[in-house]
Amino acid sequence: MILTPDDRMKRKMSKNGSVLQYMYSVSGAGKGLSAMGGMLIFIGALMAAALFGVLGAESAIKIAAALIIPGILLILLGVNMQKKKEKGWLAAYAKKSGLSEQEILKADQEFRQSGVVLFAPDKGTDTNSLKKLGFVTANYIRFPGSAPYLQRLTDMVACFYTKKYLCDDGGYDRALVAYTTDGENVFLYRNPPEKASLEIVQLIETRNPMVITDHHFTYEGKEYDGVRGCDEVIALHKRIRAEG
Repeated sequence: MILTPDDRMKRKMSKNGSVLQYMYSVSGAGKGLSAMGGMLIFIGALMAAALFGVLGAESAIKIAAALIIPGILLILLGVNMQKKKEKGWLAAYAKKSGLSEQEILKADQEFRQSGVVLFAPDKGTDTNSLKKLGFVTANYIRFPGSAPYLQRLTDMVACFYTKKYLCDDGGYDRALVAYTTDGENVFLYRNPPEKASLEIVQLIETRNPMVITDHHFTYEGKEYDGVRGCDEVIALHKRIRAEG
């Protein structure tokens, strides 16, 4: 899916001043605790309703309270944990991506400018899906997912779709593969929709023509494998950039 956000969507995704903070809030232990608390409250309410006519109001309320009160406490704890987590979004992106906090804030600013494109292998524009989308600005790229990854466009080495991704069992999967110059940030999406994957590859190639978009290719008479030989591909990419 390729999507150009309008101003309304940009404001929604940057309502607290940062699209990256918005996306960072998609996950966290606090959300899990809140969900668990909500479930306990729901179960407690159901039990109270079911037992009201059998045990009487007082007994039904006591049994329900044994679930509802811990549920409320779990929700409060979860909300507090989530708020604490979200406050650390900037440090989390800096640690994962290796970028300075100044660059991360710059990417946030670029998101609010024209030319931004959202993308993902699968469709989905609900709030949870929006938080997992990738985006491309003038100088930065964030790949889809919940991890706080952000990279410079110029650090992208390869992005390609392949039907020959070798599996552990000796078979092949379809895959969308991308990685950067450090060789550590590898983005792998197994069996994504082919059309959407090719659109993403084309989008990134348009923004950075130096990105390698083929799984297998030949350069100066040498054959390269973008998956099994990514170290060689990264070294080649760095050499070509150094040569100008």
